[in-house]
This record gives sequence, C-alpha cells and structure tokens, in this order.
Amino acid sequence: MPHQLVETFDRNEQAPVPILAGFNAGEIRSLRFLLPKTPDNADAYEAAIRANYGEFADAYLSRYPAKNMEESMLAATRDAMYGWTSERLVSNQAALDIPAYLYLFDHGYPATQEWKLHAFHAAELPFVFDTAGKTPPLWPKIPNKLSERKLTAAMGDYWASFARNGVPRAKNQPDWLPYSRNKAFMHFGDVPRLRRNLFPGTAALHEAVVCRRRAAGDIAWNWNIGIISPPLPPKVEECQ
Repeated sequence: MPHQLVETFDRNEQAPVPILAGFNAGEIRSLRFLLPKTPDNADAYEAAIRANYGEFADAYLSRYPAKNMEESMLAATRDAMYGWTSERLVSNQAALDIPAYLYLFDHGYPATQEWKLHAFHAAELPFVFDTAGKTPPLWPKIPNKLSERKLTAAMGDYWASFARNGVPRAKNQPDWLPYSRNKAFMHFGDVPRLRRNLFPGTAALHEAVVCRRRAAGDIAWNWNIGIISPPLPPKVEECQ
C-alpha cells in the first residue's frame, strides 16, 4: 500500500467500490487490559483531559464524562479506534457518490450481560455467519432462541446481499439506506433498525484531534486516547 489508509482516502485514490463498514458498541469490553489505569478520582481524570485536549476538552468531557470513568474510557477508545475509522470510510466514499453503508452492532444477551461484555469485539461474527453453535469454548454462549435466530437470519441476508450486488437487503427487514441519505446507519440491537446520525459530533471530534496529530508528524494515532493522549499540538491551517 503506497500510503496510510486515511491518506489514500483523502487523496480519493481508494477503489471506487461500495463499502459496508461498522463497529460494535462494546468493542473494548473484552480488551480492558489495554486500557490505562483509571485515575484516582474524577478531578484527576478531568485535569488530564483538559491538559491533553485543549480547546476540545469540553467536547470530549461532554461525551466521556468523569462521573463514570471506566465507561467513559471504554467508550472513548471504541469511538476513536473503531467508530471514527468506520464512519470516515463510509463518509469519504459517500462523498464520491459511491454507495457506502454504516452499522452499529449493539446486541446483548444474558451471557454477555453477566460478563459485562455487551456487544464485545467480534460479537457480531456468529450472527453474520450463522455460527452461534460453533463458537469457541470461552465465547459467551448465544441462546438458541427465536429472537437470536431471527437476528442471525437478517444479518446474514444483509451481508450476503451486499456481497452479491453491493446493496444490503434482508427479507422482511427495513431497507438499509446508504450513509449519504442523511447519515443513515443500521442499528443491530434486538432487531435491525434504520437510524441516522450516529453519536452526533463524535466522529468530527476525533477527526479534528487526529488531524492535529497527523500535521505534527511525530505522534502515533492509535491508543493515544483520553488520559494517555499526548497534549494536542497547536492549531494549523489544514485542521481548521
């Protein structure tokens, strides 16, 4: 690959093909060991965010407040590493009038709730590929219930339809509109629901932060999130 993926898309040099991209509501819940240590108190958390995010601190804290630090740290890492990247792919592709589809997998069931793993990283795969009965031994067991089988059938249909002709459709399920239709996305909770404007302003916040880091040229992009983020570089013209 000649460039970083974000640079390739910025140059409009990506393949002109339909894209389907998304992420899970609990992306980091099975990877908690990768989070930094939770600050001793809310004041320490907020002080770190204000020191690291400068003029974006208020926007950051409104989305990831100090009142529940672990949940905020999980959500911030999810949004910066999985949410922003997914929405960036589809929004850039949509800007070229190429079909692009966004989803959020937000489905939980008793075992995931008991283990505090709601919609964890890769939790969507048994539903997409109809492998609920073939998951590894430590995978939270998916109930053999009609509701789970219906969700599996719907997701399998959407993905197979997209692979077949670039348009995700499922029998007796809502039409999955492209992102270009007012930031449409499919929300996979207990059932598929078409919604719009996922986490308003969140992708824009992380885009602004990463733009500054890219302009600085010497700051790694991933995992530098929240309390372990390096201080935000000064504003530059290309990040206005």
